[in-house]
Amino acid sequence: MDGDEPANIRAAMDAAWRDHQHTRDQTWKALQAEFVIAAGLIGVNWELQNSAFAVFSCVLLSFVALCGIQITLRHRNKVELLKFEHILNCEEALGLHRPSLISKVKMPKEIRFFWDVVNPWKHNTALFILRMHCAVFLFAVLFLVTRVVAD
Repeated sequence: MDGDEPANIRAAMDAAWRDHQHTRDQTWKALQAEFVIAAGLIGVNWELQNSAFAVFSCVLLSFVALCGIQITLRHRNKVELLKFEHILNCEEALGLHRPSLISKVKMPKEIRFFWDVVNPWKHNTALFILRMHCAVFLFAVLFLVTRVVAD
């Protein structure tokens, strides 16, 4: 059986799409976990009113947010781009890039951490998730500063 048969190409393309969706799902779950941790830490800080715990929780939340940033960047700039290149190659092998079928197909671009995050004219799902991680990180830093100043 030849590896270039249309059925094999379709199966490879389907697997790449499933991998992409799984990766995107992991990225969303990392953000959800980060929000749960943030909400929990805020609630516990509200109840305890303990400066040492506030410092610890803000450092922990900052670390979790930085890990979320790293996950999002890796998923977009490595995994997603590799999967989309594979998918485009499969589509091309199946003859799907004719103007009558799929035209003007282009690869997603890498996210440049600072410039793309602050550019309001750039928007995509990965960039939204990255911005949310950055917002949680800034929130943790501001929460820490306000707690330290208040004490």
